[in-house]
Amino acid sequence: MENVIGLLHDIEEKANLIIARANDEKVKLQEALKNDLEKLDKDVADSTNAKLLVLKNQVNKELAAEKEAITKDWEKQISDLEANYTRNHDFYVEKIMQEIISE
Repeated sequence: MENVIGLLHDIEEKANLIIARANDEKVKLQEALKNDLEKLDKDVADSTNAKLLVLKNQVNKELAAEKEAITKDWEKQISDLEANYTRNHDFYVEKIMQEIISE
């Protein structure tokens, strides 16, 4: 009987060791999972930031090109108005003078 009690005691000690090792392994796995999740979060954040930077640069280039096109268009319109003024100045003055005189 004493022999059976001794064997049961040995089994209980081994079971306790197995449970302790399992708990240690569980803690290690949880820590590894936590580290992996943090790394994944950082990688996703870095990737997202890189993509956002590319998009921001693309938008800035498009805005700069559109601004340049609008500026050139305005400059052309101003140039056309100045040319029209220079070309037709005398005609407009004469027409206005005729309007004033004929009234």
